[in-house]
Amino acid sequence: MKRVRLLQVAVYIVFAALFFQNAAPGLYQGLMDSIRGDTDETGVVTSVLPGAAIDPRLIPGTRDENMQVNNNYSLEDISINANVRVNAKFINTSSWLFALSIILTFVGFSILASIAYIINKVIYSIYEGSIFESKHLEMIRRIGLLLIVYTIVDYGFQQAAFYISKSLINSPVTILNASAYDFEVLICGLLVLIVAEAFKQGAQLKEEQELTI
Repeated sequence: MKRVRLLQVAVYIVFAALFFQNAAPGLYQGLMDSIRGDTDETGVVTSVLPGAAIDPRLIPGTRDENMQVNNNYSLEDISINANVRVNAKFINTSSWLFALSIILTFVGFSILASIAYIINKVIYSIYEGSIFESKHLEMIRRIGLLLIVYTIVDYGFQQAAFYISKSLINSPVTILNASAYDFEVLICGLLVLIVAEAFKQGAQLKEEQELTI
């Protein structure tokens, strides 16, 4: 039983780390800016946009994301990620975009928390030896569906964050859309659904054998 508890705690830690890695930094920065604001060296109120993908052509000597360093070396596919400090008086982003970003953040957190909770229930059912019961098989299927939904929510959050960044940053700084659909999590969700269906077939065969005997 002790090992089961440790495994359940580990599940919560992993999913919490995933959330904090993906969404928490930007949410925290926005919250701190709204509470206390921030100022630059001249005393102007500013807001910090963390981890923005900047057009590499801003670097002198860069052409089409490439730069010749010398006769021996060249840089290709240059990418720049920077924290951009924006003068607060130029911020005119629609409030609905900020609201959408916050909503998607909490929806994503709720999905991850639900997945972690269901996984822990599945772990306990394995410990009890009741994993092939229909209600537990439905839990496994729900995990797969939630993983797929999470990829959609995560992509929506990335798109919202991009448009917020785009509205905050103007020429000559160009913001790039670095959002990407998480196909790895999507594949994991599909695999979980396949496993759930395989378990369901196995449970049905087991029931038929028991009825035959």
